[in-house]
Parts: sequence; C-alpha cells; structure tokens
Amino acid sequence: MNRLRYSVFLIILLTVLAKLPAEARVSGRLAVREQDEGLVPVKQLEVRAALGWVDTGLDVKEGERFVFRVSGTISLQKGNPIASCGPEGLDLQTPQQPLPDRNLGAAVGRVVKVLSVTKDEETGEEIREEVSTVFYVGAGAEVEITLEGRLYLGVNDNVYADNDGQFVVNIFRKKKE
Repeated sequence: MNRLRYSVFLIILLTVLAKLPAEARVSGRLAVREQDEGLVPVKQLEVRAALGWVDTGLDVKEGERFVFRVSGTISLQKGNPIASCGPEGLDLQTPQQPLPDRNLGAAVGRVVKVLSVTKDEETGEEIREEVSTVFYVGAGAEVEITLEGRLYLGVNDNVYADNDGQFVVNIFRKKKE
C-alpha cells in the first residue's frame, strides 16, 4: 500500500514539475534542462500589453536560433473578463493585427532592420526607412532569425491603448550544432 501511495505521489510530482512556467525552470536544478537542450539564457523581460512593440535591446543576425518561453496573462480590453488570454491569445483573428492568421493577443516577435534615417526639412521629423519581419511566439517557440536587425516583442494586436497585463518572456540562444 505504501509503494502505491509513493508511486502516485511521484507521478503527481513529475506532472506538476513538467508544467512549471519557464521562469521556474530557469532557476535551480531545473536549469540543467536548458543546458541539456543546448540553450544559453540571454534575457528575461516583461512585455506589457499596452505598450506595443517592446525593444529587447538585442541585435540579432540572420540564421541565429532563439527559443522563447512565455508566461502571464493579458487583457485585450481592460475590465472585460472575457478578453483575458495567455500567450496563445484568444481564438479570434482580425485582418489588422500583425499576424492575421494567428490568435489575437498571442505573444509575437518582430525583427526590424533600419535601411536609412533622414529628416524632413520642413517639420524636422525623423523619417525611417526600414524592413521588418513578424513571427509567432505563443507560449513557446524556437525561431530561426531570417533578417538581421533589432528584436522586439509584443502582442498580436493593433490597438494597444485598452490592453492591460503583461507577459514574462525568457529568451534563450540555441547553441550551434
């Protein structure tokens, strides 16, 4: 009987540990998992849903591979309980969001390469000519960078002012094999 209880306890414990969020896995003995997967921790940051694109401070190169692990909850309409979602987003798509074929509110990434910067002589306004690529992150993704530039993270939404909450994103660089 004691062996049965121990076995059930062990199964429950292993199930709970497997479902821990990324930030819990990064600390302590569980960080060995990332090392075994060939991942090097790069950065952890908060992506506030109301801010639009958040600059990670990372310049990335074409061909680099990154792993993103995301946790947290946001609201796509402050005060509306049915507008809350995790990093996978809501089961809803609109043509205006950055990735129209992915869930609204999902965690997404963007790489921006600045081609030129000029000033409008009349207004003094800075005019930036740039190219960018947007990719899906969700709760977790391994992404190969297809464009050299600056890495930004955000939510798959085109209206940010009414959003609330944040995602916590752990970024790992994948070691070259």
